[in-house]
Amino acid sequence: MWIALYLPQLPLDLAYRRWPETMREKLDSSTPIVVTETKRVGWANPCALDKGVMIGMQDSSAHARTAELASFERDTAAEESAVIEAALWALHFTPQVSLMTGGLLLDVTASVRLFDGCDKLLQSLRAGIEELGMLPQLATAPTATGAWLLAQHEDKLFANAESCSVMLERLPIHVLQSVQAHLDTLRTIGCETIGQLRQLPRTGITRRFGGAVLTELDQAFGSEPEAHAWYEPPETFCAKLELPARVDNSEALLFAARRLLMQMTGWLVAHHAGVTHFYLLLHHEPMRYREHRTTTVEIKLGRASRDLEHLLLLLNEHLAKVTLIASVIELSLQADQAVQLVAPNSELFSTATNRAESLGRLIERLASRLGEDAICRIQPSADHRPESSSVSHPVSNVNASRSTRSVHAVVEFPERPNWLLPQPIPLLVQEDIPFYKTTLRMLAGPERIESGWWDDALATRDYFIACNESNLLLWIYLERPIAGTTEPGWFLHGFFA
Repeated sequence: MWIALYLPQLPLDLAYRRWPETMREKLDSSTPIVVTETKRVGWANPCALDKGVMIGMQDSSAHARTAELASFERDTAAEESAVIEAALWALHFTPQVSLMTGGLLLDVTASVRLFDGCDKLLQSLRAGIEELGMLPQLATAPTATGAWLLAQHEDKLFANAESCSVMLERLPIHVLQSVQAHLDTLRTIGCETIGQLRQLPRTGITRRFGGAVLTELDQAFGSEPEAHAWYEPPETFCAKLELPARVDNSEALLFAARRLLMQMTGWLVAHHAGVTHFYLLLHHEPMRYREHRTTTVEIKLGRASRDLEHLLLLLNEHLAKVTLIASVIELSLQADQAVQLVAPNSELFSTATNRAESLGRLIERLASRLGEDAICRIQPSADHRPESSSVSHPVSNVNASRSTRSVHAVVEFPERPNWLLPQPIPLLVQEDIPFYKTTLRMLAGPERIESGWWDDALATRDYFIACNESNLLLWIYLERPIAGTTEPGWFLHGFFA
């Protein structure tokens, strides 16, 4: 199964990018736009055609038809970059992507079942290309050349093994690249379709038009093998996007940044990898602020990921905290290192891996919104004093978390309260019985703790679990004097749930 993705008006699509997204829907009816090549009109939008502009006319003649005409010179380098953008998105669906002039060829034989059928795969592929700002024509066929010919003729031509030959024979001959120099000759003899061309003697076709015509025909109908060079993404990712207008609001940058993320996630899928951190560079207008023309937004993840929506959510949290020093005119997205990532298997029931991934994403969102230092991970500490029995580390400090986990995994404490007071509260005593709202009744204890001699904070306590008449469970202790330095007494240290 081959999918051909043809971009028939790619130069015009690139011209449309010069306008903000909110204005592009009205361009076809309100603004005449043409793209010229060697001073002649090569592409024109519907509004320009309505004004009398025709394909092939001189640029000066087109401007004479309408004074409102917006004319742009064709940029082949920008078109090649746009095809690379489409290829990076196509890598989400198959690693076998071949670059063509003005489009792509995708071998999706092994991917159709993974994406629940060809229809859903085509729908997702089309949605991504349109989001990148290009209008595609898609076609499928059992052969690559056949799919490419169908896509050049019309959108949504889907041929299978039974219907492919019939659909190809109905195509006009001008879709064949090898006959472009002989179109007038073929039309003179009444040859208008590929089917009529195939009925001509093969020796005559070779003698008059060359062997390339038969080679292209045989490859389209599957009687001759084809060889394609697959697109290989670079080792590191760096993509730029010029904004159609100056942006002074960080929230408005998210839509443009999504296009860059779409390319980066395709690059990650091709490398079977994920990212743990990447950078979004905001290039400011140099005329307004010369000294600081770039703002770097660094996004860190707790776990490697290539999920587009998750990365977009984290980027949104970071951009919400950015204060722009000047208008932004261009964006850059960089990912220097990729971490090998195995795609997770689908689980029928929730597993420990799934729960850990959900917790990790929650931590990443909180760290993006509140800052990494605001999110702490609590670990046990080898100290029997309750106030020192745990330590907190920033969630980004993975090494500290790992070291404490291995050292204190063997420490076991008796039952502890859920709520430990920051400072113990002295309790009243009536007839040698501690009192908290009512007289306390001892339920368990004592648990003797003598620790802290090494840091001059010696604690000598006898802990009890007590209950008052309201059935409130308390954790109290009796301070034992040491060499007359500490006054004995009862203290409240925590509450049980």
